[in-house]
Amino acid sequence: MSATYYRLPLDLEGILERRQLPRCSVQESIAQHLYLMLTTHFGESRYEPEFGCQVWEQDFEAMTTMRWKDSVQKSVEQAIREFEPRLVRAQAQVAVMDFELKNVNQRIRKRLEVTINAALHRTDEPFAFQASLFVAPLSVD
Repeated sequence: MSATYYRLPLDLEGILERRQLPRCSVQESIAQHLYLMLTTHFGESRYEPEFGCQVWEQDFEAMTTMRWKDSVQKSVEQAIREFEPRLVRAQAQVAVMDFELKNVNQRIRKRLEVTINAALHRTDEPFAFQASLFVAPLSVD
């Protein structure tokens, strides 16, 4: 039985007008869901307050410590176990890098690199995901 997965963001106007929504593969659907987890802080989802990631719960000044990175890594892995049943054996790697923004007042910002390696639950196919987030202040690459 093949499931239908829809591309984000959903076109709510299209739903009301009964138009066909853009679809995507299971891998793309999982990647969209993981990205949503990474960019959501705890309590932001009204219906599931535990949905999200610990990235936004910590003081950004402490970002370079190993304890902070380990805490975020465990938080990401826990969120995947709890909210993404299509993946098994998920392992996250978190790295924090300085990133210089040229032509924007020559600012140096922190970039969080998150890499997730797992397997699809149904087929045991390898699955890989990588995301970059500029934090302090947040912006998306």
